[in-house]
Amino acid sequence: MKNVALILIGIMLMFGCKKPPQMIKESWIDKPVSSWPDFALTNEISFTDTTYYDIANSFLVNTGFDTIGVSCKHIFMVFENQLGLNSIDLGNEFNYWNMYPKNHKEKTVTIKQLINKNPNEQIGQFNTLKVRDWIIFKIEEQNNQLYPLKIRYTPVNSNETVYAVGWGMMQKDNSKPALIELQCFKNLGDYFYIKPLKTNTHPAGRSGSPVIDKNGYLVGIVSGQEGNLGVIGGIKYLTMMFDKYGIKYNNPSH
Repeated sequence: MKNVALILIGIMLMFGCKKPPQMIKESWIDKPVSSWPDFALTNEISFTDTTYYDIANSFLVNTGFDTIGVSCKHIFMVFENQLGLNSIDLGNEFNYWNMYPKNHKEKTVTIKQLINKNPNEQIGQFNTLKVRDWIIFKIEEQNNQLYPLKIRYTPVNSNETVYAVGWGMMQKDNSKPALIELQCFKNLGDYFYIKPLKTNTHPAGRSGSPVIDKNGYLVGIVSGQEGNLGVIGGIKYLTMMFDKYGIKYNNPSH
């Protein structure tokens, strides 16, 4: 019996102490921000009678098998108010959607298809959109001047510091995206609340910006603001879309 107990303890130690895979820090993360690769993008979106220039933020994602485009779903609230769209569907009047670093249209990547198009999904208001605030795209062709972010699949912890990288409406110098330091206040799974570590961050216009961790991995998307707290869409919904639409992705924890 003593030997059996020792074996059981040994098995428990082997499997109970298994550590999660270690993330390899991105090579650029410790360089000056001005030397980071271009991964923060903005959008030019054209319909028959209306073209939106430099609206919201966007970015590319490396799934481990392919590169996809990403932006915030609540941009459809603009389309609803101004174009009469009523679901997550770009409609028949849609012409094109380009993504590029602001002021550098020569680095444009063009959207081929809205992957999670759903004519039965109502747009709704922000309080319903924040749990599903990701739109994902197939792109026409990879632009090697742009850097697709790798995904971190483990959740952001309370008090963890993360960074939003993108452009805001009140940003004085828009030659480069701003780096906003944030601290996770509470993680609710589908999204998490953050508080900025500086008071003059001006959140307006930063929707769709990628949120990265200290190693340079994608952990969320800037979704909106509730009172003094920012709302960040979590990776959970993104991977749900991957599963739903058959997008292969490399989650090392699986």
